[in-house]
Amino acid sequence: MKRNGCFFVSNTCWLIVTLVLLYGGSAFAVSEEDKYSSIYNKIKLLDWLVNDSPVTKRIEASDDDVAKQQLQRSREMWQQAVEHNEEGEYELAEGHINQGLVLMTKLSRKVKDEDRVKQARIELYKQVKGHVDMFVVAFDRVAEEKGEDHVWGMLDRDELNQVMSKAESAYEDGELAMANHLMRQAADIVDNALSDARHKDVLLHELTFESLEEEYAYEINRNESYVKLIDLMQKKSAPSQASAAYVQKLIDENSKLREQADMLVSEGKLEQGISVMESGTDKLSRALRMSGASF
Repeated sequence: MKRNGCFFVSNTCWLIVTLVLLYGGSAFAVSEEDKYSSIYNKIKLLDWLVNDSPVTKRIEASDDDVAKQQLQRSREMWQQAVEHNEEGEYELAEGHINQGLVLMTKLSRKVKDEDRVKQARIELYKQVKGHVDMFVVAFDRVAEEKGEDHVWGMLDRDELNQVMSKAESAYEDGELAMANHLMRQAADIVDNALSDARHKDVLLHELTFESLEEEYAYEINRNESYVKLIDLMQKKSAPSQASAAYVQKLIDENSKLREQADMLVSEGKLEQGISVMESGTDKLSRALRMSGASF
């Protein structure tokens, strides 16, 4: 019986060993297959990143030689990962994949940051140029209304045109930092001219108009230009939290006054509407001074 028991036990043991070998081998095969599939999917991701992704296209179109070298290094990691995966060297393959992904992540952040900076500089350039254009028009109108030579002479046209021409050239050449630096100089020239005009009692709201409607339209444009200029100055000077809060309070008060002015005008009360609109613009003038404007 012991032999038989041993026989049965031996057969049972053999059956267990056989099952372990069969299912264990099968489990190992599945594990290998899963491992291959997992690595293969990562390789496909890295393949897309280094060859077809938007980041890759931006790098290839850029003048950044360092970024291009890093991209090439990432492609080498991808190629080596493919080779190791085909050879069943999964750990080596995964190591190359991880290196490639880390490189591409850094490149993605780098390129993205540069794009953001470039776009911000473009927007700033447009804002400052818009400010210059608006206030040159305002200055011309002041000078025309006053009809005095000394008022025209407050703005150095030759200097302004030279600086703006240089700014435009720098902008077209992609030298955005220099373009903004020059355009700020142009803005300072116009701002100083307007400041001098105000010291000479040449006030913008003392202009004469052919109708109340024309005067109200002018006040709206003046108000809007101040709002844009405040936004520009706030971005340029990075004011304290308290200063920024006070400026925002003035802007909000101006918005309410504008709504009130629009309501008065819609009721035919143009003179009252103009007066209320001027009150709003006066608040914006204080906000401008808080933001660092020269007038």
